[in-house]
Amino acid sequence: MRFISLAVLMTLFNGVSAQEYRFRQYRVEQGLPSDVTKAVMEDSLHFLWMATDDGLVKYDGLQFTTYKNAMHSQYVKGFLKTHDGRLLAIGDLDVIEIQNKVDTVLFKTLLSGARGPTDSTVWAPKTIFEDHHNVLWLGESQAVVRYDGKSMKRFTFEPADRSPIFIRSFSFFEDPKGNLYTVSYTGNVFRYDELLRDFVRVPGTLPRDVNHALFRNGKLLAACRSGLFEAEMEDLHIKSVKKILPILNASYIMVTPEALWVCTFEQELYRLAHDNYFDLEVLDFSFKGINHCYESAEGDIWVSTDKGFVLVQKEIFLQPDLHSEGHFIEGIAHDAKNLTYYCTKENLVQLKPVMDGTWEHILLYSNTDAYFQSISTSKKGLWASSIADVFLFVDGKLEKRFNFAQNGNFVHDLYVDHNDNVWACQSGTNQIAMITDSLTVRHYEIPISAQSEINLAREGPDGIYVAANGIGKYLFFKPHSSSTFRNVSHPVMFPTQGDFNIVDMDFQGEVLWIASTEGLLRYDRQDIARVELGEQFSDFSVTSVETLDSTHIIFANSHGVFCYNVLTGEYGLYDENSGLPSNAVTDHGISIDPTQRVWIGTSFGLAYTEQSLTENKATVTPYCVGAQVNTRQVSFVHGLHAPYGSFVNIQFSPITFPENKINMQWRLDGDSTWQKMEFHEVSLSELSAGKHAVEVRAKKNTGLGWSGIRRVEIFVTEPFWQRAEFFMLVTCAVLLISWASFTVSSRIMRKRKEFLQNLVNKRTEELQKANEELIVRNSELDRFVYSASHDLSAPLKSILGLIRVARLDDPGDNHKNYLTMMERSVLKLEEFIRDVVSYSRNTRMPVKLEAFRFDDMVKSILQDLQYSPGYGKIQFLVKDYTQAEIISDTTRIKIVLNNLISNAIKFHDFDGPRQPFVNIELRHKTKYYVMTVEDNGKGIEEKHLGHIFEMFYRATEQSQGSGLGLYILKETVTKLGGFVEVHSVFGEGTTFTITLPDRNHLSQVQAVER
Repeated sequence: MRFISLAVLMTLFNGVSAQEYRFRQYRVEQGLPSDVTKAVMEDSLHFLWMATDDGLVKYDGLQFTTYKNAMHSQYVKGFLKTHDGRLLAIGDLDVIEIQNKVDTVLFKTLLSGARGPTDSTVWAPKTIFEDHHNVLWLGESQAVVRYDGKSMKRFTFEPADRSPIFIRSFSFFEDPKGNLYTVSYTGNVFRYDELLRDFVRVPGTLPRDVNHALFRNGKLLAACRSGLFEAEMEDLHIKSVKKILPILNASYIMVTPEALWVCTFEQELYRLAHDNYFDLEVLDFSFKGINHCYESAEGDIWVSTDKGFVLVQKEIFLQPDLHSEGHFIEGIAHDAKNLTYYCTKENLVQLKPVMDGTWEHILLYSNTDAYFQSISTSKKGLWASSIADVFLFVDGKLEKRFNFAQNGNFVHDLYVDHNDNVWACQSGTNQIAMITDSLTVRHYEIPISAQSEINLAREGPDGIYVAANGIGKYLFFKPHSSSTFRNVSHPVMFPTQGDFNIVDMDFQGEVLWIASTEGLLRYDRQDIARVELGEQFSDFSVTSVETLDSTHIIFANSHGVFCYNVLTGEYGLYDENSGLPSNAVTDHGISIDPTQRVWIGTSFGLAYTEQSLTENKATVTPYCVGAQVNTRQVSFVHGLHAPYGSFVNIQFSPITFPENKINMQWRLDGDSTWQKMEFHEVSLSELSAGKHAVEVRAKKNTGLGWSGIRRVEIFVTEPFWQRAEFFMLVTCAVLLISWASFTVSSRIMRKRKEFLQNLVNKRTEELQKANEELIVRNSELDRFVYSASHDLSAPLKSILGLIRVARLDDPGDNHKNYLTMMERSVLKLEEFIRDVVSYSRNTRMPVKLEAFRFDDMVKSILQDLQYSPGYGKIQFLVKDYTQAEIISDTTRIKIVLNNLISNAIKFHDFDGPRQPFVNIELRHKTKYYVMTVEDNGKGIEEKHLGHIFEMFYRATEQSQGSGLGLYILKETVTKLGGFVEVHSVFGEGTTFTITLPDRNHLSQVQAVER
């Protein structure tokens, strides 16, 4: 029957499409003494109290505490919050008042009970009610008890009105005129007559099995076994009784500011609109027999059931389309018609708002072979990218398709600028495509590094910005009036890990906020910096960022979604406990529609919120809920007293839920730095004598701000040795023994001083001797290197001379080949000797800074290399854009330039159709000199680029070098505080870029040298 009734309700009434609530169940496994709970209520301090079948229970957010001795019976039935804020509890044998003092709890007996009815005791009351005179009314199974604080009176009813069950009896309510009524379980209604001092039967009756009655808006609601009923009261008569909903086994009714809640003894909890009972929602949770429900001060719903109690909280983020559940959301977009679009790997979906607050799901396109990665909207329609294709949908239909397979791989980002141009970013290419308003395609080259990818394009106040990966070339800019992108990457001064990759970005005025693998970054015209979010969040990769307004941005990392105030640095965190399908927000997974709704795409579905994320309430101020001094429980409400040298442990709880999503911080004695609290506990030791103060604050990860500060004072008593008596004793003892010890100590100190002096002299001599030996050995090693190089070079030059003389005798072809091979080997050995000498100079010689002209040095090097094979066939172009002297180590700079220029000559392709050239340039950028040597020679294959700076590595077997040249070059540049980059295309040429600090930043080189 219950399932038939539920099916009828679901057929008649539409529920919302998104899950609006989250649930958390507490049972014996979490600390309850029994799963059977009859009621939940909070006291004036917001501690939770539970009525169970195994005693009275308090929950402080950390642990459950059972007070079995608080009442004479273990069966606790319910609670009442009085008009003056007191919390009362009823059981089979008691009516008590709970007085929570935080560190202690007092229980005051108001009425005692007995196993049978007497004139002075209660007998198993089931309900309790307070009227407007502050008189308490208790519903027993056979009678009603009136208690005015001084005396009690029992009103016994006829057997026909007595309750045959143990869990329900009489219900109470008052009408607007202050008349008190009670409703029997059998459905009869009685009014208390003040003149007669007795109950009078009211004409009319309700259906049988009334579990709870509630009077609101001039009408009486009754939760009955056969359904939810409504009756009108007119002239003290019950009239027009009608069943408004077929909710079977309705057990309890609760009114909150937002809705009417109807509980059942089965599995359902219903939420009804105040003005329309047919606006009905059945909560998606199996409750297992609901006895009572309660709304806390924070708006949480606590449901007492036969299987523990359940916390019901309203979600901040809702899922508008259940079809998206379990899917990875690749992109989100909105248009001017208030339509929202999202894409998964295979599907492109439109969401259309419906009048009842739900969203209509419209599947625009589906293809199992597709891989949608990005969508965007323009005046023309909806743009979507799948693999190497870009689609244009107009009015839900595919209008045009662009294929970019010949340019690269996946098109992974689409962006529409203010001119309705669509920018398409594609992997595997250094070009970005722009589809114009007239549907023509233009390509722009982006000067990214060889191993980089173009990630996305966004429009700034003055032009288009393109982001890529790579520490030196990650951001590029093209003004609206230009056709060329230039590198605008600032040096990254903070430490990075792995590949520096920009995932998303958005402008807020002149500031560019960047989502990167290194965290949330702030970029302006002067600098790029990482935003400090505390040790817990700063270093996490950020997947998406979006500007909310002039002072707030929204970004996401693996912890969830953050609303960040750029002025104060404060933020609210939203995660799965706020309704997100997953904490893993996808790349570009944040979108804000024209109505300021925030949409989130996650790895497990789509969510949105209509609530403001900037108007965050404060978290509940935490309480101190426990304290121990040397493991012994102590009182703490009026300060905590501890002997000197004690170990102090203090537990805190903000008593807000879910309790596992709360960040807590503490500090001692007003310290400016807040420390993270682990496991809700502060542990202290070695406290100095006197007064100390521990301050604690909390922040809940459902978008709430920091709470107020809870302060706990600690009084540490002075140890005996800090008291005046001790100082007097010590003074006398010192005076007595000082004269005796002076002579002995002076003698000992004198001998020890002599011993230490001798030891210092000995160690000094040994150190000087070791330094002298080291100097001699270094000098001998230098002489050996230069002597060896000279001794080896002399016979080699003689051999070269003999080879040239032998050629004058007109040898045969075979002998000529032999002579050529011998000459090549000798030259290779000479080059190896020069490289060894250069490496020795670089490692041993200190950096010597001198002023020199770059162009003069290059001309000198070219003059030395003019007899190199092929030199005359090459066009050399030297450009010094600084036109000034630079300061650096001339010897090392000459080694670097000589190496690069000689390699450019050596590896030129003289047999090709192109005119060989070598361009040598010097430019000055912010803080750095940039030297560039570019040639159009043979180039280097991509597979060798990552190894060419390794010792003895040769990129080709045709190379006659030793494999030390580029290794020495990199070591030399590093010695000068700079770095080297290479860009090469095999068959087209190679460009080496040397970056060195300028004269204003030479301290970096000097620091490295030191």
